[in-house]
Amino acid sequence: MILEKARKRLEKMIKNLNIYDKEIVISCKTLTPEEAIGNPIHDDYPIQLGKERIIEADFMGKKGHAFSDSYFNYRGTAADILALNLETNARRAIFVSSLNAIMTYLEIIPTALHCKDDEPIKCADHFFDFVKNQFVKTDNVLLVGLQPRLLEKLILLKNVRVCDLNPDNIGKSKGGVVVDGPERFAENAQWAGIILATGSTVVNGTIDEIIEAGRDAYFYGVTITGVAHLLGLKHFCFIVGAL
Repeated sequence: MILEKARKRLEKMIKNLNIYDKEIVISCKTLTPEEAIGNPIHDDYPIQLGKERIIEADFMGKKGHAFSDSYFNYRGTAADILALNLETNARRAIFVSSLNAIMTYLEIIPTALHCKDDEPIKCADHFFDFVKNQFVKTDNVLLVGLQPRLLEKLILLKNVRVCDLNPDNIGKSKGGVVVDGPERFAENAQWAGIILATGSTVVNGTIDEIIEAGRDAYFYGVTITGVAHLLGLKHFCFIVGAL
């Protein structure tokens, strides 16, 4: 399990750096859509449609974000975070956002905060250049997790299939591509030369299936920043940079 590997590496890091201290408190809260993404031009992002929220963890004044469709507010120590049962989306969101906050505090990653206002459009422009210049040699790409701006750029360059968990998207045409449900993932992964997946798969519990599909995989977005760094996963994020 990817998150268990990340937990072990984070635990070793925390113990080595003496931040296991019982007095250090991590607090997590759920952001409103406006707090999370500001006021972008488009209004079709999942966070604006009420399907997901951003969980924000605060560790020693440094913050980390994670997307989740299940959430609650939380307070605990670094030791509490490491001891969390990771069997639910909400608990995984607490763990991942806290991991991002801790790694930002330690200056291992520059930031782990979601982009706002016009930044999603800038992200899509950078993504277009990323794909065109260095990202994919194959013609067939599977996009896991519908991110409208990235899809708009991707279909200009590649043959694209999309899988998403949101029933409101499944069966709908987005940019001329009909969105498939998770039951079509294995078939689509076989077709694809590469998988581009939302980093929130580390929270919704589907990341292991993606890695086990045996395809080269890139993860996009801020949620997976810390985990990607710890485990050497390929990662694209406009705010953080590409790994």
